[in-house]
Amino acid sequence: MLLTNDILYSFINCQYKAYLKRKHQSGCTSDYQILYTKLKQTQATNFQKQLSKNGKPFLKDISFANSLYKEGTALNVKFANENIDIMLDGIEYSGKKTFIPVFITPFEKVTRMDKLYLALQTTFIQTNFNIQAESCKIIFGQNLKETKFKISSFAKVIKKICSDLTKSLSTPNAPIFFKNQHCQICEFKNYCLEKLIEKDDLSLLTSLKPKEILQKNNRGIFSVKQLSYSFRPKKNPYRKRKFVPELKALAIRENKTFIQEIPSLKEGETEVFLDFEGIPDRNSNYLIGVIIRTGNIDKEYSFWANSKEDENVIFIQLIELLKPLKKFKIYHYGSYEIQALKNISKSLSAEYQDCLKLLIDNSFNLLNVFTYNIYPPTYSNSLKEIARFLKFEWTDKEASGLQSIIWRNNWEITQNDEFKHKLIQYNLEDCGALEKIVKWIKNISKEDVINVSEVKKQHDYNFGDQAYLVPDYEAINKCSYFDYQRNKIYLKTNKTVKAAIKRKEKLKTQINKIDKVIHFEILECPYCGSKNLTNTSPANKLVVDLKFMRYGIKKWVTKYSSLNRICKDCKKNIKALQQKKIGSMYGESIATWSINQHIQYNLSLEKIIKMLLDSFNISVSMTEMHAFKSMFVQKYSLTYEEIKQSIISGEIIHADETKASVRDLSTGYVWIFASMNSSFYMFKPNREAGFLLDLLKDFKGVLITDFYAGYDAISCPQQKCLIHLIRDINEDLLKNQLNEEYKKLAVYFGILLRKVIATVDAFGLKKRNLSKHKKDVQKFWKWLNNVKLDTELAFSYQKRLLKYKDKLFTFMDFDGVPWNNNNAENGVKAFSHYRKLTNN
Repeated sequence: MLLTNDILYSFINCQYKAYLKRKHQSGCTSDYQILYTKLKQTQATNFQKQLSKNGKPFLKDISFANSLYKEGTALNVKFANENIDIMLDGIEYSGKKTFIPVFITPFEKVTRMDKLYLALQTTFIQTNFNIQAESCKIIFGQNLKETKFKISSFAKVIKKICSDLTKSLSTPNAPIFFKNQHCQICEFKNYCLEKLIEKDDLSLLTSLKPKEILQKNNRGIFSVKQLSYSFRPKKNPYRKRKFVPELKALAIRENKTFIQEIPSLKEGETEVFLDFEGIPDRNSNYLIGVIIRTGNIDKEYSFWANSKEDENVIFIQLIELLKPLKKFKIYHYGSYEIQALKNISKSLSAEYQDCLKLLIDNSFNLLNVFTYNIYPPTYSNSLKEIARFLKFEWTDKEASGLQSIIWRNNWEITQNDEFKHKLIQYNLEDCGALEKIVKWIKNISKEDVINVSEVKKQHDYNFGDQAYLVPDYEAINKCSYFDYQRNKIYLKTNKTVKAAIKRKEKLKTQINKIDKVIHFEILECPYCGSKNLTNTSPANKLVVDLKFMRYGIKKWVTKYSSLNRICKDCKKNIKALQQKKIGSMYGESIATWSINQHIQYNLSLEKIIKMLLDSFNISVSMTEMHAFKSMFVQKYSLTYEEIKQSIISGEIIHADETKASVRDLSTGYVWIFASMNSSFYMFKPNREAGFLLDLLKDFKGVLITDFYAGYDAISCPQQKCLIHLIRDINEDLLKNQLNEEYKKLAVYFGILLRKVIATVDAFGLKKRNLSKHKKDVQKFWKWLNNVKLDTELAFSYQKRLLKYKDKLFTFMDFDGVPWNNNNAENGVKAFSHYRKLTNN
């Protein structure tokens, strides 16, 4: 198969497009591609003029031959043989068999795709022709700026692309294809979209990345409908959930809008709907559209800039327009507008800075609403899709952000006011779409949407209540349950079942044989001190407890007996048991025994309830069990604070964190802080480490942790866990055993660390014995800082080690400081074991 520019460029953007090109299929050339071709031709002509103006020799429209081995530049050079037919925009060559390939782009920014495409072209040229190129050059922008890059920087990516290309060429089957960013400018856009819709392909959900799609494909999920059945509603009171593609798929399947939370858009005196149009590669904004709504009156404004120089003027006009407003809220879609305001503030004078800050502070990004809260039945959360879902239409059916860039470039080329009018109309209609969405959100009701909390979890085997449309079926279903049949039907016909049910009912009845009776009476009024009292009614209460004896434990029931009384002087009712302050019907020994079983032996509360019933015939509810836990939390709160203070005032702290679920409703993190003889745990709703700054502000010792970046901000000596590090090094070494650079680094670090640990093993963690290794450590750092590592893996570990240079061998400067995070990890293991067995 002959490789051409078209196939190579198509392959790095979409393998399926390259497959269609190989089959000599053609689609409808997009307006963007027509514009790009026109701009590139103009750029190439300007570059040619520059060469002529500078007196540099050049050739044009030639095929590669040995005669090119002279100093100079060639444009539109063709490299063709039986394998490739590649045209380069240009080459710079010298008398040797080396050359610099040149790529010309009309845009003001060079993208990674431009570099990758040129590097790939060059790789195939080097393979098929006896010439070499170390670097490439790209000419870009109106001022014909230049940038160079080394081909070796793309070596890993190019190797994979070449491997994939070889596989693709060797098979006649079409590759799997996804919807991606390139689709909007592709000539096969409509053809592929029809196929994807027909398959109900996952890539129609723009929030899913190719890697995520492949992961779901490996789980047997290939369509949006299949994905919708994998949605599982969860409650998380601690933090906002990220975008859930499964819920988006469910909304599309049901053709309904789902909400996690109805956002509250605060009413203001004035609402401003703002939209900018710009050209991203130039970092310029040439059009500002504004709709100001006060009461029921809308006013539209447009500010147009003919060139980059006029950009500041239109932003000043915007500021002057909004400056008189007192209470207002600015609505925009996405972060583009806010970023533009921040960028323009750098070039505006100080008098406008406060106004710009006020505009930014009073702005609201509507996209966040659809990212976290509202899931309409649209494949993406773009402004166009959501507005069209709400029956809003643009005058030009092809209107889009990309089309606006095409119109602007065409206006700059032709100065045709028709393009200008299209842009202004499109921009104001974007503002109108924003207004439509805000109105919909404000007026949203339960009839329009379904709350996620009301979505029932879908079970694979249909356990739970089944919704029957026929009432007779529902009545029949109720009579089929196991407990119903045993207690209502088999009871009447089977003597064995009848006897078993009676035994079970008997066990349910708690028999409280009284072991001790305590009488007490009120001798004087607690309100006035009078002893002139009269009896009213008896007051009795049973307290069930456990009694610990030398050879066992038994149930112990105490009856408290007294008489309620009335004071004849102050007429107050005096309740005897309240004076005695007898609260729960369960004694403290039951609570102590239950919590001991829960903490010491990792038994779940459900199991403890069953043990109390089976062993002592004591029936305790789950509510009481949680009350026991709360009681002991209060009882030992001071002890907890003492442990925490003793650790923070100590010489070392081991710290680590692990995920934890709270009654299966939410996910948080449990943080473990340990010294050599004690530890304490803290629960936090997320992994954010900001609280550590306040917790450890008075800590003066050494903090021993893993490599989580959250610990880096703490201002105290730190020791990073070396076991974590060598496990990472070893894991990557197993995957990259032929990487000699990385292997050399790993071996050197291993030899150094083994010597140090041998000294620790022989003499313990003593500074005086470890100080002899400091010269070896400094020698390693000097080598690592000066060595040049080309492979990506070795270079990444070089950066990682140098980043933590001052935190890897801290233990050598102190006595008794460990080099790994054993204590905290042991605390994590204890908690994980508790979590696994108790399920609480």
